[in-house]
Amino acid sequence: MERKDKQVQLDKDTIGELEKTRGELLVHLFASQQAPTKVLAKAMKYSGITHWEALSCVGFNPEVSQLEAVVTIKQASGYSGNLCSDGSTEYVRFFVDWGDGAGFQDVGLTSFKAYNISNAPPGPQHPLQQMVYLPLDDAKFQRCCKTEVIPRVRAVLAWNQIPSLDPDALPVYGNRVDARIQLDSKWNLFCLLHDLNIDLQKEAVFKKIDLNAELKLKASKPIPLKALWKQYKAAGVPEHRLLFDTLYPMLAGGKNLSLAAMQPDLSVIGELDIDLSAVVGMLADESANTSYEELVCAGLNTATDTLGAVIHVKKSSGYSGGLCDSGSREHVAFWADWNNDGNYDDYLGTASVEVHDLDKIPAQGVYYSVLLPLNLGDKVKQCADPNVARIRAVLSWSVPPSSSDPDHLNTWGNRLDRLVRIRHGAGPGQGLYDLIYHVGGVPIDNIDPLTYLANPSGGVLNSANCAQPAMDRPFGGRVHINGRIYNTGLPGTVHYQVQYAPAGTGIWLPVTNSASYRLAHPNPLDPLHPVDVVTVNSPDGWFPYQENPLASPPILEERARLATWSTGALNGAFDLRLAYTTDYPGLNPANIRYSDVVSVIIDNDGFSVSPDANVAVDVGYDLDIVIDGGDCHHYLQGDVIQGHLRAKDSHFWKWTLNLQPSTHTHGLQTSPHCRSYGSLADDGDDNAAWQLHTEQGSVAIDPCGYTLTLRAYDRAIIDSNGAVVHEASKAVGFCVEGSDDS
Repeated sequence: MERKDKQVQLDKDTIGELEKTRGELLVHLFASQQAPTKVLAKAMKYSGITHWEALSCVGFNPEVSQLEAVVTIKQASGYSGNLCSDGSTEYVRFFVDWGDGAGFQDVGLTSFKAYNISNAPPGPQHPLQQMVYLPLDDAKFQRCCKTEVIPRVRAVLAWNQIPSLDPDALPVYGNRVDARIQLDSKWNLFCLLHDLNIDLQKEAVFKKIDLNAELKLKASKPIPLKALWKQYKAAGVPEHRLLFDTLYPMLAGGKNLSLAAMQPDLSVIGELDIDLSAVVGMLADESANTSYEELVCAGLNTATDTLGAVIHVKKSSGYSGGLCDSGSREHVAFWADWNNDGNYDDYLGTASVEVHDLDKIPAQGVYYSVLLPLNLGDKVKQCADPNVARIRAVLSWSVPPSSSDPDHLNTWGNRLDRLVRIRHGAGPGQGLYDLIYHVGGVPIDNIDPLTYLANPSGGVLNSANCAQPAMDRPFGGRVHINGRIYNTGLPGTVHYQVQYAPAGTGIWLPVTNSASYRLAHPNPLDPLHPVDVVTVNSPDGWFPYQENPLASPPILEERARLATWSTGALNGAFDLRLAYTTDYPGLNPANIRYSDVVSVIIDNDGFSVSPDANVAVDVGYDLDIVIDGGDCHHYLQGDVIQGHLRAKDSHFWKWTLNLQPSTHTHGLQTSPHCRSYGSLADDGDDNAAWQLHTEQGSVAIDPCGYTLTLRAYDRAIIDSNGAVVHEASKAVGFCVEGSDDS
């Protein structure tokens, strides 16, 4: 893990002062106002304070394109209230540097609630490990398997403050962690034909078909043992690593003999220059070797009952082949000690991720992650009764860890014991009950119940702060609804429908007639098929609930996805709820149960852009820019160019002016050069004036042709991706000549 920031060391007195003023401090800093007290003035010099919370690690699961991070909550107080209050919010923003020269790009934001939890209850209460995760839209950066893509990811943690869009900005309370991740390789018709050495330019028929059409099955196979032995001998991979999955099923007392059918012919070993007795001896004697992979973090996403872990893969080879081969898997088994007696006696399931030999692995290695959804409905307690439990994560390479012995360690891997907080509620659910976790990728406790907007700012806004992140956000496009129904019994026993209605009308309609589910099978004897993808079409919008909580371990929807709402051209305030029943098709309304209503704002209106070169802004469109008197004119160095712009949207975020080519401007720019929203009522600018001084003091822009581009953004979360908003642009042009005196 690449850590960019040194943790700030605070003395005891400073910690005490800051704890009293944590919330007040952020209000003033965020609004760029003058701190009213000496304590706040003193605290303003700090950033990167990790006394209360710290980001511990970040990883990525290429199979499901999901980022993951673990945050450590360290203290018993300092989080704005106990579990029966609103607590405070810990935000994590992710950035990715794709290696395309554009640097770190924002890819989205997630959050969770933190609370004061006393250390007084019996058993340990801190530090707590909170896991967060975020889908990553990486499809356009994936390449065929012969090309490794290993971008850099940065996660930024900030307490009670949405992290800046500047990846280098360090929050007052929080920190940054960098890591390298590996993207999955795509498999389409182009990759297949390329592997067959077919000249796609020469054959005219290939111009008539879609070469980007995805193929369902990758043509990846295990490398023959002979070839792998030769390759690994040159790379220095030890023989007991090479033969681990071949011999281990028989060395493990028969526990994993069912895996032997998947191993290569043992007679091949006799043809190789291998001291088999030495290999067997090392496998029998050695355990918990972390020289190739190591479990570095584990935690629970409290809101969604999902466990996660991050695995550090350290070497370039030793993983059974490259991206064009089948590779191997890193398995993590999870256990729980619910009563804090020190015995991890509840096996929760095993999650895994595929890994490969990587020629371009950086010196710091690559970080992977796994997720295991749980059903913790029977563990929920009242908010007055903090519910902290111990969990254990056990890593094993190539073969699954034991599902009967929490203390057993295989040759390659390690284990971590951690404390996690289980969500609070009304207590153990009796019979059917529901819980909606996320709407549009945002936890429902981060959707304001008054404004219906996500990631509320609380009114702490500064229109002059052009790096101010988008807050108070509506949704648009495809809105994912994630949640779970508890105590449902066998699959199909319960039918459900996610419904929407214009706010307050009670006119309910199903959000969709088709749904796809990723059902995770946490079965260590079936490590190669951990997920089933099931698509169900339902004309009336009622779907059979697919999860099986009665299986051991339970078979759950990997993302807790209930439905995806394609909002199309809808706009305005809408109510959402979950309806469910055991009386399909719901003919008896008395037996239909309903969740609490979640209200959201939908915004599918982007910016309309004036298509004409105007001499005054066109009020018939949302976006326009003009140079007073018209563009495409000539100016002299020293002239002041003046103009007006229009950028309007009901959920306006910001506009910027960008003068190009910047290599000739010598740092001069327009005044103003940007503006952000300053209140919920701020819908942008009708006809704002701007000006450009082509010469200031001894600095002048060069004689050249220039474009000045207006870009405007709204705050909508599009397709459940917090890094995507509606945006539009328009440019004007002009020329600057040398002054008459030059």
